Amino acid sequence: MSKQESRTPSAWRSRVVGAAAVAALLAGGSAGAAAWASQPASAAHHPAQSAAAHNAATVQRLADIEDIRQVKARYFRYLDSKQWSKLAALFTAHPTIDVGAKYSSGKELAEKTAALLGDAPTAHQGFLPEIQVHGNRATAIWAMEDYVSFPAGSSYKNGFHGYGEYRDTYQRIHGHWYISSTVLSRFRVDTVPNWTPPTAPKK
Repeated sequence: MSKQESRTPSAWRSRVVGAAAVAALLAGGSAGAAAWASQPASAAHHPAQSAAAHNAATVQRLADIEDIRQVKARYFRYLDSKQWSKLAALFTAHPTIDVGAKYSSGKELAEKTAALLGDAPTAHQGFLPEIQVHGNRATAIWAMEDYVSFPAGSSYKNGFHGYGEYRDTYQRIHGHWYISSTVLSRFRVDTVPNWTPPTAPKK
């Protein structure tokens, strides 16, 4: 090595990189060298930190998906169990709601649905969710099926059995997920008789 070359940082770095590549070839073959050469400097020096950050992000994403699944599960349960105030509380302050009729708040949805259905039995199900989380916001598509009866004296002489999908958005506020929009599309609706559960005999 000439004195001039030894004083040149780029030449020195080239020799170090070349030596490292040769060592990688000897230790693990060409594939190992290629993998080593493709690593960015930060990842090469801190692989444990990079893996930990990736794992933490994955765990957080899965936790968010599960929390959103729980929110939608409560939506269906509160509809069928007539827990109207709890249903209203699942939504953000100014949501977009279109479930065949449009509502400007969770409270309006709950109040008008309660007036329409009364105590008539219903059964709502959501499944096969496709959930994507983007920071404090998320989107989801849910396959759905519902079976709806109307109370005696209603202007609806028949109930219906529907099939379709919900397209939702969600927002995380103070660590909790809320529904910020929900749009229901029914692909098929079959008319069924209204049904009132028989009164249980008195003991």
